[in-house]
Amino acid sequence: MNRSPAHPSRVGLSIRGLARLAVIVASLLTLSAPAWAGNVVVLRSRAAGPYDEAIAGFDAAFRGQVTRFTIEDTGAARLAERVGTLRPDALVAIGLRAALYARDHFPRTPIVFCVVQDPEHSDLGGAWITGVSTAIPQQVELASLRTAAPDVRRVAVFYGRDTGAEFARGARTAAAAVGFELVEVPIANLSELAGRAREAVAHADALWMPADPTVAASEPFKFLLKLSLDQRKPLFVFSDALVKAGALAAVVPDYAAAGAQAAEAVRRIQSGERAGDIPVAATRRTRLVVNEATARALGRELPLAVRRDGEVLK
Repeated sequence: MNRSPAHPSRVGLSIRGLARLAVIVASLLTLSAPAWAGNVVVLRSRAAGPYDEAIAGFDAAFRGQVTRFTIEDTGAARLAERVGTLRPDALVAIGLRAALYARDHFPRTPIVFCVVQDPEHSDLGGAWITGVSTAIPQQVELASLRTAAPDVRRVAVFYGRDTGAEFARGARTAAAAVGFELVEVPIANLSELAGRAREAVAHADALWMPADPTVAASEPFKFLLKLSLDQRKPLFVFSDALVKAGALAAVVPDYAAAGAQAAEAVRRIQSGERAGDIPVAATRRTRLVVNEATARALGRELPLAVRRDGEVLK
């Protein structure tokens, strides 16, 4: 049976209809595309384990285009130009140096900082800044340390008389909640540390060296570590690197989890929220790190809870 050819005008209408349909489909795909598909710059202070862990956590949680820079590798002057040409949706600053650099050089770019201990003290705030603080609440820290050394009751804590007043107030409250008694050792300068520490250790079951600007340094750590081993009393610190160096235990942030939290903030910014309207988040997860060789040197057995849930360094 013969069929008449399609009328040219009908063919034209069909082609125009398909074209309109293609435009509609493309528009719908654009609307349904992830809001975080734009470009993001990740700026790292330098190569360091915690920074790399945070970046790995960010990468695992974020879907979108990411350009990475390291200040030490790129150079501060050249970096400003290279980042500026990208016009990123957000700048993720890993580490305090990167956060301060981003704040000073990109005042109109949304900034999400990460791996920063005390953002308020560093003036990391404003309409264009949010982030993830890796400061650990003192009660969380002391509760974990009690898990590592359940027999400890009195803890000698060292801090700067001028730098640690606020820390001391929080530590008293946290210690009372956990069941520790604090033996407070405020010092005006490092020359006082040895004498004050030898006096305090006689009245304490353990030593605590927090991340205080006055005492958190190499020489005070070496002295307190020797005192800890000589007196066979555990030393609690604030860094897994110091645990590797011989301290008994530390509670540290889960930097990968903090990186994932930074990715959440970036997604909110790319969805239309202003960075300054997103509250700075506290790190959600921590790790208890314990040195097993130090425990043996102190004549201590690691509790089962530490072996099960902590990170034990051999």
